[in-house]
Amino acid sequence: MRVILVVERCHLFPGLSPQGFLPPGSIDLEAIAPRLFFAERDYMEQSSHFKQIIPYLVLTRGEGADARVLCYQRRTKHTEARLGGLWSVGFGGHIEPEDGADRRSAALLEATALREMEEETGLKPGAGALRLAGYINSDAQDVSSVHFGVVYQVALDALPGTDEELIALVSAQAEPHQARWIAAGALPSLLATGAGPDGGSFEDWSQLAVRGMFGG
Repeated sequence: MRVILVVERCHLFPGLSPQGFLPPGSIDLEAIAPRLFFAERDYMEQSSHFKQIIPYLVLTRGEGADARVLCYQRRTKHTEARLGGLWSVGFGGHIEPEDGADRRSAALLEATALREMEEETGLKPGAGALRLAGYINSDAQDVSSVHFGVVYQVALDALPGTDEELIALVSAQAEPHQARWIAAGALPSLLATGAGPDGGSFEDWSQLAVRGMFGG
């Protein structure tokens, strides 16, 4: 039985649930820390009364007009079938007990973020590369309605290697069907259904992250 970190929706959002990309100051995770608990994932995937806390990592290189985002297409036979074949700008996953016993600080989120990044990309930029960019909450689809995203922008400029070498490392992992760098300024124009690379589409969370972080 796999257990993951969750919170009741009513404790995360005392009033109406805000939708979309939320700025960093909009949620006080430290304040709701006493309400966080670990529960069976299979049950929580079916209950929108709870939100699973998910670190969501947007990997970038360059600044300003040179900024580019590491995007990838999920495999069709993905562990989360509802996301299979879709393009994404975010890497991440569930928070599990082995990520740390301290559930009342940002350290647990960062520990999970770094673990997921290494597992899914092979990259190890260190905690100093993480910057809290905001949060994602969306009830538009079944898969997003049970998750709450804590979005980090991860600057990879200090890592050795060319863009192509980093793509090769990421592509060697189990997650992506393919990966590529896309200019941050070009991403908003790729968000419509079928407007992504190779005629693909971006997942709901990625659309929200791109609009919230890069405009559009």
